[in-house]
Amino acid sequence: MTAPLLEVRNLRVHFPAGGGWVHRPRGVVRAVDGVSLSLEEGEILALVGESGCGKTTLGRAILGLVAPTSGAILFEGSEVTDLAPAERRGYHRHVQMIFQDPFDSLNPRKTVLQTLAQPLRNHGLVPAREQRAAAAELLDHVGLSPGRAFLDRYPHQFSGGQRQRICIARALAVRPRIIVADEAVSALDISIRAQILKLLRKLQEEFQLSYLFITHDLGVVRSLCDRVAVMYLGRMVEEGATDSIFTLPRHPYTSALLAASPMVDPEAARRRTHIPLAGDVPSAMRPPPGCRFHPRCPIAATICREAEPPLLAFEGGRRSACHFAAEAPSWTLAAVAKREDVA
Repeated sequence: MTAPLLEVRNLRVHFPAGGGWVHRPRGVVRAVDGVSLSLEEGEILALVGESGCGKTTLGRAILGLVAPTSGAILFEGSEVTDLAPAERRGYHRHVQMIFQDPFDSLNPRKTVLQTLAQPLRNHGLVPAREQRAAAAELLDHVGLSPGRAFLDRYPHQFSGGQRQRICIARALAVRPRIIVADEAVSALDISIRAQILKLLRKLQEEFQLSYLFITHDLGVVRSLCDRVAVMYLGRMVEEGATDSIFTLPRHPYTSALLAASPMVDPEAARRRTHIPLAGDVPSAMRPPPGCRFHPRCPIAATICREAEPPLLAFEGGRRSACHFAAEAPSWTLAAVAKREDVA
């Protein structure tokens, strides 16, 4: 059996909290707490969840921007977690990132040419005399054409959508296999967002890319992504094909996310039966015992407070970490009201 292009095994990323320079930390923030997932060749995998669930930290750990506390990251079956600096350079060429804010992620003192030439130079891909032509070609690929007309400008001379195209061109410069897109369209206007999503799909086919698409926008997920992985408070709670997740969520948290997603058709919005979400996310320093979602879950029972649910496998490659995942079709407000052991 062929190994996935990228695999994360039981990854944990914990940060010390409080204490300052002199005193010991008062606790540990469990930003990512035992997550496993895989990304196949040519796939677009969405990573979704509320702010603070750990999805951005997971993406940064995959890039090597934060150090994992434990667990493993494998690229084409080979572990990259503890690579030497020289070996890690090769891995970084294959895995690149598009950040949320295109203005903050571009150096305001560098021209577009300097920004795009740096990765070409760092990885020794293009001789110095050819870097200008290579940078112009990258801009042509991302829709800034003719590319040579933009090379000597600075980031402040571009619109938000144009800046994001430059960031995409920078990620493409080293011909990566995987792009981690962290809320890559959330800071853009609706019309520009559609253009960037169309561009990402075109580039996927043109450069044979795989995407880990980190987002909170379920509308984007439905139109772009092949599979969905749902995180809550540092843990993976559900995973599966996009159509399957949207049609039949097996975890109450996934159902709540779908309930919170805006719908254009008011009649369709009134007909949906997804479970609404209430309350605030608990602290990642002191996660609840048992199922971490149980304080906010409308179908929580005694077992949810006492035992952590395993990530169970279902048909079609679905996985869900809920004690009542098999009862998913009966998740209606009436069914919830009839449960005798609801917390």
